[in-house]
Amino acid sequence: MSVPKKVKLGEIEEEQLYSEIYEEEIVEPFNPKDVDIISQPMVISNIADQLKYEDILLEPDFQRHPDLWNAKQQSRLIESLIIKIPLPTFYFDSTKDDKLIVVDGLQRLYAIKRFMVIDKTDPDRLVLTDLEYLKEYEGKMFEELPPAIQRRIKAQSLTAYIIRPGTPDKVRTSIFTRINTGGLTLEPAEIKNSVYRGQAANLLKELAHSDEFVKATRNKIDSSRMLDCEFVNRFLAFYLLGIKAYSGNLEDYLNSVMSRLQVESESTIEKCRVDFLKAMKYASDIFGDKAFRKINANERYGRINKPLYDSIAVNLAKLNIEDCEKLLRKRDKLLEKYIILLRDDKFVDIITRGTAAIINVKGRYKAIHKLFQEVLMYD
Repeated sequence: MSVPKKVKLGEIEEEQLYSEIYEEEIVEPFNPKDVDIISQPMVISNIADQLKYEDILLEPDFQRHPDLWNAKQQSRLIESLIIKIPLPTFYFDSTKDDKLIVVDGLQRLYAIKRFMVIDKTDPDRLVLTDLEYLKEYEGKMFEELPPAIQRRIKAQSLTAYIIRPGTPDKVRTSIFTRINTGGLTLEPAEIKNSVYRGQAANLLKELAHSDEFVKATRNKIDSSRMLDCEFVNRFLAFYLLGIKAYSGNLEDYLNSVMSRLQVESESTIEKCRVDFLKAMKYASDIFGDKAFRKINANERYGRINKPLYDSIAVNLAKLNIEDCEKLLRKRDKLLEKYIILLRDDKFVDIITRGTAAIINVKGRYKAIHKLFQEVLMYD
């Protein structure tokens, strides 16, 4: 399996999901009674123990990199603890096995881990530097501070809010989105990876890292913030739920398929896997480096277009192998008609503006389906 290299987000065309013409559909909010969050006071010594025994999970692949703060920023946080400046509130998601997953506060917790938890001989151990006030403590590790200062740090209290197990996935997704306020907030795909841990998240990552997907997208989709998983999520939603189930709110739709994937049978998961890989193979074989890209005003192919991607991929996935092979044999005719479609102003509009509107979603899927069927009708 290939793991995509980090690439610039500029390789993906920015998507205008909603516009003044096509506003986001209003959906009913969840029941406030489903919001199950408790406040729990903690002290730094307790936090350090939980980090040491991995009761608080700081996994780079889980959501985003925990080490974005430099040594100066981390040292200033420790300095705040020493001079008793309260830290901002922490938010955790509690798992069924009583582990705590960080929703907000990852950088702060990683600073504490580097300073108090990892082994003194570890080259990644934090040594205080660039302090604003306590210059006398620069160059020191935790154990080298005066005992009274060590006790002061360990006794410092903080406030944590914990999302309790059993909270509905839709509610947890909303909570993750609303309270994630750090310097690098979670991307939608990272939130899904957090909320829908297990079968659904694993399938997204597996398919996003597949050779077929990497080749079809020319290794142009960034994996560092799980943007590649977002592409897979879009495919699976339209493939598994179908266009008729789409009600106009794309994010709810993408979350719905994740909920379904969590409880789907292995046979359904396998069919999703097989058809996705089939779609990526034939997208690459048929369209080559033109796959999923619009034609710009200068007659050159532009960046990857998400609506074009999911409409082509899902339509290919719905075809059997024989029809895919027939499209491949008639590649020249298909590309000829495809180019005509990409120069049609109406089609370009529905894959560019208000792309989450129901009428535009149906329009692009119908157009690609018609394109494939017209080519398949040729002898």
